[in-house]
Amino acid sequence: MFITKNGSTIAIRDDGDIISVCANNSGNVKDSSSSLLKFATTKGGTKLDSFAGNYEFYRHCGFEPVTHVEFNEEYAPPGWIKQRDKAEHVIFFKYTGRQSRYTKPEQFYEAVSPVTGDDAYDKAYAIRDESQNTQ
Repeated sequence: MFITKNGSTIAIRDDGDIISVCANNSGNVKDSSSSLLKFATTKGGTKLDSFAGNYEFYRHCGFEPVTHVEFNEEYAPPGWIKQRDKAEHVIFFKYTGRQSRYTKPEQFYEAVSPVTGDDAYDKAYAIRDESQNTQ
């Protein structure tokens, strides 16, 4: 776990999974999320997963989508309200330093079918990890 002097955080698991990206944008001095991700890749961060609403941001930061799962209400984030909040796919990314040819998540969905089944998230995680070994 890394914490900036401005209170932003980012964590990297031993396997390179980037988690807990949280830029503190309060006050006069602000950290950018993109600089946090760049820092994470220099410290061994190689992959992440996120809701589709963050697709373009991660794409611009050099993360390419590998696979995805459809939203599952059973794993909705705390405070998620069905009538108000979007049910977004979870996309599994790997860091390549390049922007994906898919500019929008919908283009990616057309090219790559979602992983399905009871253990879809675990399967998608494994597919993404295996893709890192074949770069």
